[in-house]
Amino acid sequence: MQEAIASALAQLARLDVKAAQVAENALTTLTAGGGLESLSQYRVQEFCWYVLPVRFTADSGDRDFAARSLGHVFTLLNLERYADLCTSHATERVLHAYSISHETGLCAYRRAMRASGVEPPDLTELTWGTALGTAEIDAYQATSAALELAIALEDVRPGARGWRTAQAQHAHAFLTQPDQQGRSHLDRVREERVRNWLGSPSHPHRQQLWPLLGQIIAGAEPPPNAAGALAPVRRLLDYADEGIGLTQIGYISPTAVRELCAEFDWSSSPSPARSETDVMQLIALHKLLRTMRAVRRSGRRLVLTRRGRRLHGDTDALWRAVAEGVLDTDGFEQAAAETLLGLLLVRLPRPTGNHARDDDADITSDARLILADAGWAGADSDDGPETQQLQSVLINATWLLETLGFIAGRDQAGEGGPQYLTKAGRAFALTATHLSATAPATSI
Repeated sequence: MQEAIASALAQLARLDVKAAQVAENALTTLTAGGGLESLSQYRVQEFCWYVLPVRFTADSGDRDFAARSLGHVFTLLNLERYADLCTSHATERVLHAYSISHETGLCAYRRAMRASGVEPPDLTELTWGTALGTAEIDAYQATSAALELAIALEDVRPGARGWRTAQAQHAHAFLTQPDQQGRSHLDRVREERVRNWLGSPSHPHRQQLWPLLGQIIAGAEPPPNAAGALAPVRRLLDYADEGIGLTQIGYISPTAVRELCAEFDWSSSPSPARSETDVMQLIALHKLLRTMRAVRRSGRRLVLTRRGRRLHGDTDALWRAVAEGVLDTDGFEQAAAETLLGLLLVRLPRPTGNHARDDDADITSDARLILADAGWAGADSDDGPETQQLQSVLINATWLLETLGFIAGRDQAGEGGPQYLTKAGRAFALTATHLSATAPATSI
């Protein structure tokens, strides 16, 4: 391969010495000193539309000359598709955009990459991160190469009607195809992300979840009774679809509160409820739907967003969105919610009757110790978060889990038996943890 490159550059030098020198420098940068086997359409596009104008040369005339010179070498190497790309209208438009401003050029570069079809699209199963680990880099590059082949075979036709659906189908099929070891690129990316998530030095409270590594990687499917469990969420979406009246300070109207209490047999204090704040189930659900961006306020009414309308009719999507919403926080609140789910996942249901045990540790105490070891301290203490501070965070998550039938046992007031996840609750907790752990990373 090196001989072929040297021969092509020598031929170009006989025609234009400067062009040969520029093309050689461009090709060395493009291949990182390797051979032609490292080339791909994605890498050629990235060079022409980003590396060339941003890092290679600042002069617009030099950019055009470099792109044409590189295209000439590709022609001599019989790489016609890459040669055409270097001298294409798309390349001309992107390079011209950089002459207007750097930001204009970057926007043109991103648009052109998306339109080319070889940039792997985000899928339901995988949203690509901005900071990629080794397995994710391999998966991204391999998927791009698979899309390039699909385009060459005209199985995917960028710009044609429905081409993005075909692109997503090909990307999904490639990413989920098992290798000789029975593992797919998607499996490897998920494992890499989960290991990085569990081992994050910034989140030592996650150490307790290492025994659940395999289960977190796999996640869990929605259980058969998912629709029943999500009935309160969907009912509130029903109300929002018609528009829920709000009080002046933004609470759900007392009439809707009392109707929901009667429908789901929710207790309130006082009874009957006079406000949303009297019903812990509604407090949890209202906060969740806002976190999910499924509802929004419009004047004195709570209405569905476009996303909320989509989720309303899709049980699996709603299950995922609710699971994501539970851990869609940050800072101490996120750490506390992750710790709660972790403790519940490792805690098995306790026997009852004569075999019941009285020495089960309170989950708030367990969480406080874990968070203290992780470096979280209360406002007036260096020994860990204050019990009241922690309870106020955990109680919101616990209310939601209880409302959806995902948790049973002792409540936060200490009444009943030890808390544990129901069968559906365990699937939900694994889904929430899986989605959080496999979310795209912004830093390694």
